[in-house]
Amino acid sequence: VNQLPTYIETQIAKQSSPGTKPNSLPWVKILTSLPVWAIIITHGASVFGYFTIVNQLPTYMKYLLHYNIKANGFLSSLPYLGKYLMALFAGIVADRLLNSEKISKTNTRKIFTAIGVFTPGILMIIQVYFGNNHVWSVLIFTAALTLNGAVTGGYLGNGLDIAPNFSGTIFGMANTLSSFGGYLSSYIVGRLTNNNQTFEQWRIVFWILAGTYMVGASMFLIFGTAKTLPWNSTTKKEGANGFSINESETLKPLKIEQSS
Repeated sequence: VNQLPTYIETQIAKQSSPGTKPNSLPWVKILTSLPVWAIIITHGASVFGYFTIVNQLPTYMKYLLHYNIKANGFLSSLPYLGKYLMALFAGIVADRLLNSEKISKTNTRKIFTAIGVFTPGILMIIQVYFGNNHVWSVLIFTAALTLNGAVTGGYLGNGLDIAPNFSGTIFGMANTLSSFGGYLSSYIVGRLTNNNQTFEQWRIVFWILAGTYMVGASMFLIFGTAKTLPWNSTTKKEGANGFSINESETLKPLKIEQSS
């Protein structure tokens, strides 16, 4: 008899949830979902920009502006410190906005994605015209990485919005594809600037960065949503006892062993 409370609690938690996770991955629906690809492309653009700035900025500062940023520990740490603080701040503000219900979840995700991905693209355009000064360059790149931290309130949590049952799969895809960003960053910069360290060549790099950031952000602004997609869960119907029951699942009788 003492098994009964545990059984009831388990069944209520199981049957009253808004949908049941499908038995298999809906690969076709995932791969043909625009909101999913909005996350993947935006994440790829964000990671590409991050790798390019972090890996190539010291080279640019050293050979173009003759300024060794690595020799200044404080300046070297500014972009990372700014990104960390912004990530915390954006997460807190986004949660408060969502709890206040003054702005929809979709708009909240898009606002923070615009701040974190689109704005750095604008800053890269500014870098095209003011990047021949080491003070401006440090300020611009620090601001770009700092603002990029706002993605914690944007697309970064969007997988849990659209498909909580498959958010791990979605971000596994996003992280796998975006991992090529580090290679592409080094390859592109190397092809453009190897034995040709001129500001004109680096301006091309900055234009590529600007375009990548802005296209990636635009994908999410156009196709992103925070609504749970239908394929996240199976259909349920109302049982006679008032519980929401999966069509292929019914409550099994509890077997209680009689003590002798």
